[in-house]
Amino acid sequence: MLFWRGMTGSHAIPELAGFRAGAPLRVTDVTVLDPADGSVHTHQDILLRDGRIAAVGASVEAEAEVLAGEGLVALPGLWDMHVHTFDESTLPKFLARGVTGIRHMGGAPVHLAWQARLRGGDWLVPRMVFASRILDGPRPSRPGSIALTSADEATAAVAQCVADGAEFLKVYAQLPPEAYAAIAATGVPFAGHVPWAVSIATAAASGQRSIEHLDGLALGTSTAETEIRAGLSTLDVRDPAGMFARLSELNHVAAMTHDPARLASLCRVFLRHDTWHVPTLAVLHAKATIGTPEFQLTPYLPDIEPALRPAWAGSWSPDAAAKEREQAVFRHSLHLVRELHQAGVPLLAGTDTFVPGHSLHDELGLLVRAGLSPLDALRAATSAPARFLGVAERFGAIAPGMAADLLLLDANPLDDIANTRAIRAVIMGGRHIEIQS
Repeated sequence: MLFWRGMTGSHAIPELAGFRAGAPLRVTDVTVLDPADGSVHTHQDILLRDGRIAAVGASVEAEAEVLAGEGLVALPGLWDMHVHTFDESTLPKFLARGVTGIRHMGGAPVHLAWQARLRGGDWLVPRMVFASRILDGPRPSRPGSIALTSADEATAAVAQCVADGAEFLKVYAQLPPEAYAAIAATGVPFAGHVPWAVSIATAAASGQRSIEHLDGLALGTSTAETEIRAGLSTLDVRDPAGMFARLSELNHVAAMTHDPARLASLCRVFLRHDTWHVPTLAVLHAKATIGTPEFQLTPYLPDIEPALRPAWAGSWSPDAAAKEREQAVFRHSLHLVRELHQAGVPLLAGTDTFVPGHSLHDELGLLVRAGLSPLDALRAATSAPARFLGVAERFGAIAPGMAADLLLLDANPLDDIANTRAIRAVIMGGRHIEIQS
């Protein structure tokens, strides 16, 4: 089971101002929106003490600091379940935009230092779950990955990742099937991409906890799967530009040869094995719209870490045919998300777009565009992450005993999912974080 690193205390951060650490807090006269059960209760007080919700009711009396909430909507803190960040300065930005928890999807040395700080307390940042370094094939395409060629190497790498403090394993596209099977056999939770040489049904049956980016799904539902797999086997990671161009073409073929019966069959496999999906529609949308007026990341570029910014700053401008392919693949991705949701396959909100906080609100809007209700989109960022991580008794809802991670919004996101951006205040571990203008 995945586990948490504790977080206590407070830290003075310029963008954020808060109540003194440890003070009981009573939020008065709010509308409480609880995605876990879909309930909405007006004119409620919420008492927060020792980092937990102590009471919720129409009138709660207690000695506590008072935060007037008349006209505001209280929502559990949001989780971004697919994040890549390596710069400590991004962490307060997540909090300021309502993201109180993040799942790191590719380990790096800096994360070991962050884990140590979380254990030590006195650091006001989101709660975090940490992946291992990326486990990939013999010629990894991502810096810092562990290159694996055999089952024995994979088993040894898993042991090292666990010793290094990874809370789960991150698998990647070029893993050989024998290495992938050895990783699954260790029993350590793993998530990530579906390797090109492994079918998505095999990934689910092997116990992969979550599949990112809808990886392997269009392929697994394509009537041209055999031909596409032959194309994947010829990809050359030594030529990144050529590899990604060819991959775009193969993804387009998969989208254009979709078989609904194959998707229905796979949905039954996912349900049988409790396989979760993190669609990361935000990054798929960015890829499909870069170089067009629909591209949403331009205003956010200053927020993207410098090392990651060039990829989104216009350094890559696809030709017209590539743009058309990517847009068709994105439309197909929306269809796949809608079908997964309607079949009851569990979804998690994650972004992969490197924009702290902002991208999660984009993701929620895209989930609604795909066909989820605003309530179901909110669940994908609140109660669903808590269930996935095995901590639903402590997170993802507004009720006594739950962690005091809350947002106070100016408007109800059930009326318009864009209202998740209308944040008046964030409460993290019972500490009020006032959003500064």
